[in-house]
Amino acid sequence: MKHIKYILTFLLFIFFFSSAYSQDKIATLDIVQLLKDSKAALSMKDQLTTVAKKYREEEQKKQKEIQKQEEELLRQKSTLTPEAFSDRKNSFEKKVIEFNKYSQNNRKALGKAEKEAVNQIEEEVEKIVKEIIETEKITAVFRKTAVILSDNSIDITKKVVDKLNKNLSSVTIKVTP
Repeated sequence: MKHIKYILTFLLFIFFFSSAYSQDKIATLDIVQLLKDSKAALSMKDQLTTVAKKYREEEQKKQKEIQKQEEELLRQKSTLTPEAFSDRKNSFEKKVIEFNKYSQNNRKALGKAEKEAVNQIEEEVEKIVKEIIETEKITAVFRKTAVILSDNSIDITKKVVDKLNKNLSSVTIKVTP
């Protein structure tokens, strides 16, 4: 615990010392807020929600079919020979495995599409932040979550969101299962 106090004191000393004797300018960027407020992120979320809903509905239909087949198989158990029941059971188990693979592929496809869309947004945000750094002579930009305490005047999130909304108002989601 003492070590943490010393480290924090040292970091605060360095921060104040460097502020007093240099012209360095820092800024913060709230990524969470950016993803809430930007049109591109909202567009991405809407598209992903729509696709996820479609997948969920398809999976529910297939799941109901599988449940009906399972019920039918259990009803036939007493009337079928052990070999015939075993064959039908194996066939049913293959269908269950296929369904699980289908569901897993859908989840992977959604995750991949989300990652690609977020990368697209991040690339544009990086360009915007670089532009702001150059025009405002900022030395460093930190994620707001990495900063313990700061003045709101160094927060460039709104500027970034405004430029992002102009430059990239939507992203196209490409989901390929």
